[in-house]
Amino acid sequence: MPKPLKFDSGRMKADDAEEVWRDSLKPMYDIERPKGAAFEARIETWDMGSALLLTKQAARDEVQFQRTRRRIALSGFDHYLVHCLLDGRLVSQSAEGEQTVPRDSIAVRDMTVENVGFALDAPMLTLSVLRLALDRRMPRTAKLHDGACFDAGDPLGALAASHIKTLAHVLTPMTEEQSRTAAHATLDLLAACLLPKVSLVESQEDGRLAPALRAQALAHVERHLLDPDLTADAIQGALRVSRTALYDLFREFGGVASLIRDKRLDEAMRRLVDPRRGRERVSEIAYATGFSNEKTFGRVQRALRVRARRGQRAGRVVAR
Repeated sequence: MPKPLKFDSGRMKADDAEEVWRDSLKPMYDIERPKGAAFEARIETWDMGSALLLTKQAARDEVQFQRTRRRIALSGFDHYLVHCLLDGRLVSQSAEGEQTVPRDSIAVRDMTVENVGFALDAPMLTLSVLRLALDRRMPRTAKLHDGACFDAGDPLGALAASHIKTLAHVLTPMTEEQSRTAAHATLDLLAACLLPKVSLVESQEDGRLAPALRAQALAHVERHLLDPDLTADAIQGALRVSRTALYDLFREFGGVASLIRDKRLDEAMRRLVDPRRGRERVSEIAYATGFSNEKTFGRVQRALRVRARRGQRAGRVVAR
């Protein structure tokens, strides 16, 4: 592919360099810097096709940025910015709250949303992604939140960040065909990693929505199975769907509450027959697997004993 476009303030007069730098950022942000501070910045940009642009940028000291309604209207910039912070601090504020980007992870900015923030000695890699290119890889009614950000240490955030950093190392020697392949792979990976960060709204028209919702619900159940506060209401709140929609996803199991109970019973049964847990009482196992409601405790004990007897009978049949 063509060599990346490069900007280095050290190769120009200070005033000229800052003017060029500001002009390059004008479609996205209004910029402010500390008065009298020496200007030092570098930019390197790879064009991966009409849907994707990768930029490596760094500026010395603090840079304040603001995206206003006027800037949004003038720029016609209908993209997401996916930031991968390499060092320093990057903080922004929008209607959806404050976002502090962790190092070696990713964060998403929606360029149709007003925001203000600052970067302090913050070299970063930024993917400029055409909205349609990313949105069409997600369920049709998915809404990616402005400011979507992974916590430090989140494996999905680390995976996406690692991919973006690798792109910056391998793009230059690629052919145009290879860069297009890399662009498609990058968009697919981003969509998959960002799916837990979207809100999925009910839609009977979109057949792709139910599998995505079900996968998110199952993942939430697995992560929080031993949490006594895991309920259908908690999952409904996490997925932001109606109770009816959530029930329909797991109708074959009798609803999500039945699914949670059965998975907890399976885990309790696994512990009950584990010889390493021979000294644990049934009550201890029931409580440890999320059954903390006294009203259901007796029923849980009976269910566990029934399952245990069935397992013992099955074992005797096999032994014969």
